[in-house]
Amino acid sequence: MLWSDIPTALTAGAITGLITAYIARRRNRNPISWFTVGFLFGLLGLLFFFILPQKKKPAPKIVIAPKPQPYVFGPRDKYWYFLDKNHSQVGPMSYIALSNHWKQGKIKEDTFVWHEELTDWKPLQELLRMQEALV
Repeated sequence: MLWSDIPTALTAGAITGLITAYIARRRNRNPISWFTVGFLFGLLGLLFFFILPQKKKPAPKIVIAPKPQPYVFGPRDKYWYFLDKNHSQVGPMSYIALSNHWKQGKIKEDTFVWHEELTDWKPLQELLRMQEALV
């Protein structure tokens, strides 16, 4: 090889490398690796690329929104009370404690609850709301 042929060889290698990288990118292959193959092996590298089977695109990820969860609607900074099975007042307790009692099944939806913003005792089911999905 003559010194005058080196720029031509580099140009040809760069062109085949770019073509190979472009095709690789369109076929979900690593364009940098394939540029190197095209640059080093020229048309043989490009032909080798067409012999390989096409890489399948990954299946799209399916995102399932979480099911809305019920929660007790009411002030979190007030004391809460409820009536037990004997209609005896239980409390005071925090909002979190009352919510935990309900989640653990210690009190039911038909249990009467009260906090100082309510004018009268209400069944817990009247204070249950569905949590909005965060998107």
